[in-house]
Amino acid sequence: MNLSQTLTPTSATPASPTTRDVATFWEAHPCDSTTSTAAERLAYFQDVERIRYASQSHLPRVAAFDQFRGRRVLEIGCGLGTDGAQFAKGGALYTGVDLTQAAVSLAAENFRLRGLSGRFLRINAEELPLASAAIDHVYSYGVIHHAVHPERIVDEMYRVLKPGGTFMVMLYNRTSINYYVQIMFLRKLGRALLRPAGAPAMLSTLLRVPRAKLEGHRQNLLRIPRPTPAQWISMNTDGPDCPLARVYDAAEAGALFGRFQEVRTEAYFFDRSHWPFIGPVLPDALVDALGRRWGWHRIITGKKV
Repeated sequence: MNLSQTLTPTSATPASPTTRDVATFWEAHPCDSTTSTAAERLAYFQDVERIRYASQSHLPRVAAFDQFRGRRVLEIGCGLGTDGAQFAKGGALYTGVDLTQAAVSLAAENFRLRGLSGRFLRINAEELPLASAAIDHVYSYGVIHHAVHPERIVDEMYRVLKPGGTFMVMLYNRTSINYYVQIMFLRKLGRALLRPAGAPAMLSTLLRVPRAKLEGHRQNLLRIPRPTPAQWISMNTDGPDCPLARVYDAAEAGALFGRFQEVRTEAYFFDRSHWPFIGPVLPDALVDALGRRWGWHRIITGKKV
């Protein structure tokens, strides 16, 4: 399946982001790809892995990477293959799919350097080229909320899962500190501060935020002075150029996965790095408690009966 087939223009209005817009952004910004600057390639992937699980200590536990030996695992949005490598090391028969060639190439390199087996496909997960009832477990961490049609991806998940098959998905959590306090209050309150040309440089030093990110937010302020709610959420999740992101509360997540049984949803992850002054001094127990109550990551699990 080639890109022209997988990235067919959607029915979105011209002002709405398309699947091609989403692919273009993530092609240039593979998730976690800038967290390490190691020159040696295996060291680079190992460093990305170390940083990922150090900052998201809940992830290996909730993903249960070692529980799928001999079972077919499909990851939707393989990224750099960091999580996929854990499934493969645990003995899973792993397939990773992604919308971008950048992710597929990096994940395949990661597996090759580690001596792991896996299959990688560059496809749009709204149309999976897999047989029905062929997969034991579907995993997707922080991906579906960027899709133009997330409900189509969920339908495909249901189709490819075997009866009794399970899934675990992470979506951004609407009922979180990150959404209500940062995105919807502090960033709106401080947006006007970015208007002067020299503001990004000054605020970058003061807030310890990358200057390039603040420059991007300033350009958004000048280009889109009154963003829609959807635009505001999108430009305040994965960087100012992110074309599409959504957030879900428990009811919204439950509705999205309504075809499945035994659906559960939990919150995790209070990100210290978003709070440059108080984050580093907060006790670990408090950080964990904040994450479990108002975390940015909504973990949804369930099964196909």
